[in-house]
Amino acid sequence: LYGAFRSPGVLEHIGALNTRDGSYRNLGDIKRGMLYRVASFAFDADSGTAFFTNDNHALRDLMALDVKTGEQRVLFKDARIGDLVFNRHDRSLLGVRHHNGMATLVRLPPPYDTWYRVHDFAYGVVPSDLDISPDGKHLSASVAEVNADQFVRVWELSKLLAGDVKPFSEFRFGQSVPESFVFSRDG
Repeated sequence: LYGAFRSPGVLEHIGALNTRDGSYRNLGDIKRGMLYRVASFAFDADSGTAFFTNDNHALRDLMALDVKTGEQRVLFKDARIGDLVFNRHDRSLLGVRHHNGMATLVRLPPPYDTWYRVHDFAYGVVPSDLDISPDGKHLSASVAEVNADQFVRVWELSKLLAGDVKPFSEFRFGQSVPESFVFSRDG
């Protein structure tokens, strides 16, 4: 299990936990972890690359870490991109960029040296907890509206990337915050 970890007395870090025997490896430090989520994290199992955010209390850097060698590299300094999700079908990353009070869905295709704006959400509309279905066809997100209403919304990814931002499904939670929704293995 790869992820961003916080333990008492230990600097926040990317780690690898063996779920069979409980052994653990610290793979690299995180600068300025967030309070509850530590960092935004996405993983490419095919290449063994962990993508994560660093300097989370400032302008948020986007990092890549080879989990086998421990080699880290900065993809973007001060990118303000978080809520990362990896699309296994085209190897792209999607994330949410925050700038001047606005949230923008962005896409970063390999080799992750540039990002593209997919959609600027209206002021006060903030997506988080992104997930992509196993078949790569759908994107889900928890979405907070400016009036504090909360939703889980699902888009057809190809339509969203083409500019159609109308979700094909949504569930309204009132003012209860939906968290950690993910697609099941069967989509």
